[in-house]
Amino acid sequence: MTPEQIAHLVRAAAPTVGPVRLVCIDGPAGSGKTTLAAAVADALSGPVGDVAVVHGDDLYEGWAVVSGSSDRVEAFDALTDRVIGWLLDPWRREAAGRHPVWDWAADAWGGWVAVDPRAVVVLEGVSMASRRLREHAALSVWVEVDPALGVERVVQRDGEGLRAEIERWQLDEARWHALDGTRKGADLRMRGD
Repeated sequence: MTPEQIAHLVRAAAPTVGPVRLVCIDGPAGSGKTTLAAAVADALSGPVGDVAVVHGDDLYEGWAVVSGSSDRVEAFDALTDRVIGWLLDPWRREAAGRHPVWDWAADAWGGWVAVDPRAVVVLEGVSMASRRLREHAALSVWVEVDPALGVERVVQRDGEGLRAEIERWQLDEARWHALDGTRKGADLRMRGD
């Protein structure tokens, strides 16, 4: 399915969170979620109006996802609570949501970003189409890729020094996705390779 076809489905959908048509894009690291989110947002920007993209990489509290969680699998679920509180709850009231942005270089939270309740908001990243977020989505998309290719894409983008971390991440995201049923629960399933 092309980004234009996805945009057509989103245009046909009713708002799901206040005035927002929420689109959730999930899949393993390196699968092409960010690229797809940008292409869908571009395809939607004219006829629908305002479109925002929120990246999971901005919402994770570093590699731990949510500090204080016992493991990353638990942390992915805790992150859902944050996304709902930071963004979805305000949008339901037709108010701006806001979230902090993680500064990966400083290993600390940076400033806060406001996200108005636009016609369409695309959430993209690992756990951004979790079951509890899919419940509020106009459309959820799963993007998959061969795991080895996913690692190579991340290493090419972010450097060889992250290879061991991304390989550990792959194990945790796979456990999370299996527990959550993310792939099976998505409205659309696509290949990113």
